[in-house]
Amino acid sequence: MDTIPKTNDEKDTKEDLEKKYRLPTESKNQWNLRKRFLEKYWDKYDEDRLLCLAQCYVNMRCLGCKYSKSLDSLVEGLAEDIE
Repeated sequence: MDTIPKTNDEKDTKEDLEKKYRLPTESKNQWNLRKRFLEKYWDKYDEDRLLCLAQCYVNMRCLGCKYSKSLDSLVEGLAEDIE
């Protein structure tokens, strides 16, 4: 899947990230993990793809969720750069 990175005009501040993307059911720990992921890869993936990957990352770390080998490998590889 090709992704289109965001331009400088599309970058959000940290406060904007929380207002726009924090889920009402997210614990502080879950949000902090997801926020770190979003900030790290903000320029690398389009918004929809990034949000999905960040949610998978949090689900894997906090809830023990399992995904397909290809998705698991991708998320684990990305996680290495933020853990």
